Amino acid sequence: MICYIGIGGNLGERAENLRAAIERIKKIRGVELLRVSSFYETAAWGLTNQPDFLNAAVKISSALEPLELLDELQRIELELGRVRLEHWGARTIDLDILLIDGLEINSTRLTVPHKFLFERDFALVPLKEILPALKCRLHGDEVRKITGSPSDFNLKLVACVDRNFGIGKGGELLFKIPADMKKFRALTLNHTVIYGRKTLATFPNGKPLDSRRNIIFSRTAGEIAGAEIVRSVEELWRVLSVNDKNFVTGGGEIFSELIPYAAEIFLTAVNADADADTFFPQISGEFELARVEDFSEFEVRRYVKP
Repeated sequence: MICYIGIGGNLGERAENLRAAIERIKKIRGVELLRVSSFYETAAWGLTNQPDFLNAAVKISSALEPLELLDELQRIELELGRVRLEHWGARTIDLDILLIDGLEINSTRLTVPHKFLFERDFALVPLKEILPALKCRLHGDEVRKITGSPSDFNLKLVACVDRNFGIGKGGELLFKIPADMKKFRALTLNHTVIYGRKTLATFPNGKPLDSRRNIIFSRTAGEIAGAEIVRSVEELWRVLSVNDKNFVTGGGEIFSELIPYAAEIFLTAVNADADADTFFPQISGEFELARVEDFSEFEVRRYVKP
């Protein structure tokens, strides 16, 4: 089922708390994170004598029953320090099921659509960003878009795949096509490239790429000259710049971690079966194939998240 979850909080490091909640939602067994809205700042609703809130919405596909999903969301709230002291009071994080496609629920624990959804611009504005077809009337409340959402970093995934979307075998790339490598250099030069420790080993001399900011995503790597090390997705958001082009270049685990947050995908597709053991993750229906360029040895496909 397709579900839309509202996320908010007004205590502590608000943006970090929202990003941490999104990452934990992504890791729920049976859940696929599909889309993340921008972050929006609003005055408190209900009890107004408290700090301003940050709010966002995410779209997920869930194999869980609605109450199972609710249990998982409440577990995440507890992990991130939520304490329920008063109704509509200040909180580190608040996770609400807003909508579930094709379902209406009215029980003691869960109401879907959320019973206050259409009264709250702070919920409707981020929701409508990721669900443009939503028919609703805004109330004119001040809802300010701010930076800090994973969607702001405009991640671009870049890979070379065979016809089965394989990207590697035995720790090596499947293809090293000079024309493709030249296009890759032109695309990423003077920008940020993000990759794993195993991908580093496939580069010339096993060294970070020149004339680019290199960020290596690894939980075990030590210091590497010419590169920055990040240990988690949450740490990655703290070091990325929204003013740069941020390219993710592999390997398979890194692509899987970051594809839910990507804005674009560039795939060099080779019409061959290379018997891969590492694969590019499935591209969800959130992406559209925007352009295909044909070359003699391959084609380049550009997917975008509209």
